[in-house]
Formats: sequence, structure tokens, C-alpha cells
Amino acid sequence: MKRTFTLIASASVVLSGLTGPAHAYPVKGTKLTANALYGSGVLDTSECPEKPIKKNSVPVAKVYLKAVLACLNGAWSAQLEKSGQAFSKPHLKLVTKNPKRFCGEKWESIYGYCYSTQTMLFVLDHRLLKYPEDLYNFYAVASVYGDHVQYLTGVTKAYLKLPERNKAEGLEQGRRLTLQAACYASVFIGSAYGSLDRTDHDWTVLVGDVKLEAVNWFGTKTNIAYWMNRGFTSHDPGSCNTWTAPSKRVA
Repeated sequence: MKRTFTLIASASVVLSGLTGPAHAYPVKGTKLTANALYGSGVLDTSECPEKPIKKNSVPVAKVYLKAVLACLNGAWSAQLEKSGQAFSKPHLKLVTKNPKRFCGEKWESIYGYCYSTQTMLFVLDHRLLKYPEDLYNFYAVASVYGDHVQYLTGVTKAYLKLPERNKAEGLEQGRRLTLQAACYASVFIGSAYGSLDRTDHDWTVLVGDVKLEAVNWFGTKTNIAYWMNRGFTSHDPGSCNTWTAPSKRVA
């Protein structure tokens, strides 16, 4: 069964990346392989200076996350208009402890997206707020928003309809989806980076943190870094077409 929501593990937990099969599982479907978003050009440069954020301060974190979300709404609404696709804002749910269930499933992760309700969830506890000075919280919002972009552009629906002949093929399809969302997040961050009081080192640290989330349905550390850096440097959602990439690039 394909996932209808996105689960992201805490970056503080080190997980080993698992290599996918050597043979390819080609994907068919124009919504996936030739989506109109891929030809929409680079994102416009965004002005999205970060709001102040404090260690373990929920009220301050809420202001921070909502500000990033507002920037994402502006950037992606303009991009979807370029591609001729309809835009709608996602719902936002901010909580201080894990709900028992989210999107119909038992929930233990710090953030995620529910496609059926178009809802972004963030658990504002020590896992997100212990080290707020890095870029991870900024990325977290952008990454979950990447799932929303996939929903709006028909990628999610097309993914859920893909046939899978075995577990390995299903996992590869899931990695194509998840790596694309990470790439979309990086496209936005790259387009806004000039307005952030950040250095190249901050980006390198962020990529290193996200690489710790390597699991068999996300991708290897090498491929997570590949798609994040590709999006960050290009500012172009067309560079995030994971659906036509060779299997080794989505392992």
C-alpha cells in the first residue's frame, strides 16, 4: 500500500540508507515525468528574512514557522500560475505533543503532510526547538510544502495510481516522491537564500542533518544530498524531475 502521508524521522536519530535494486523500474505518466511545473522556469527571487527564534519557545516558533509558510505561499502560488495550474494554500496544524493519530495513522514524527486534508503538521517540542539556530526548521516547513506542491500539481494522485510489481518497485517509487519534495524545498531555499543571514556553511550543515534521515523510503545519504544541492543551486523545479532519473539516483 502506498503512503498517503509523509513521515519524516527526527534528524537527531541516525538511520542507515539502504541501496535500491540495480535494475530500473521505469515510471509512466505525464503528470510525473513531464509535469507542467518542470517547464515553468526558475522561482522568482524571494525575500524571506527569518524571524527571531528561541530555544524551546513555542510562541516564538509559531511566528517563525508561519512567516516561512507565508513566503512559501507567495513563491509557489506564482510558480503554479506560470505553469497554468491551480493553487490553494495548505492548512497548518501546530501542536506541542504528538497527536495519537494524524491522517488516519498512528503518529510519532515531528512533522508531516496529509494529502487527503492538505494539512501540514508540526510538533513543536524539543526535537524541533532544542537547536533552533540552524536552518532545519526553515527546511522543515519548505519540505512539507514540497509535498503540498506535489499534491497541487497532480503528482501525488498519479503516484498513488502507479502499479507496483513488488516491494522494491514500491519503495523506489516512494523515494522518487520523497526526494522530489526535498528538492522542491531546496529550490525555494535557494531562491530565498540571499535574504537570509546565512552562509554556505549553514547550507552544508543542513544537508548533513537531512542526510541523517536516510531510510529505504527516502534515499541514501548520497542521493539526498544530490537532490537537495541540485534544487538549491538551480532554483528551478524542473531540476527536481526524479521520475525520469535512473534508479541509482533514487536509491
